[in-house]
Amino acid sequence: MNSVVISIGSNSRDRQWQVEHAIEWLQKHLSATTISSIYDSEADNHRDPDYLNAVIIGECKYDFDTISAKVKEYESICGRTHASKLTGNIPMDLDIVIWNGDIIRPTDFNKAYFQKGWNEISND
Repeated sequence: MNSVVISIGSNSRDRQWQVEHAIEWLQKHLSATTISSIYDSEADNHRDPDYLNAVIIGECKYDFDTISAKVKEYESICGRTHASKLTGNIPMDLDIVIWNGDIIRPTDFNKAYFQKGWNEISND
């Protein structure tokens, strides 16, 4: 099994629904999950709508490429496109931040929107 920590975010009008359903979807693909609360955070650029975020820790049977492809496919199903990113409307953002104990997205790891959820649920 591989351990994974995923950042979840949405700034769409239905962001609460988006985040809740992403958590449900992730729980179908991960085992032994721990989930932070769902919380508000300001967009990094201070122009786009505020986000709802959460962080989930879990284990998965997939290799990195497979789980990464699955989360990107889920983002697309939720309506995330290149055009939506350009307009600042992010219906779903799932990022694998930690893989098997290694921080693979250090910029995201150090952002307040990740640290809030991570600090809630990490044992470090």
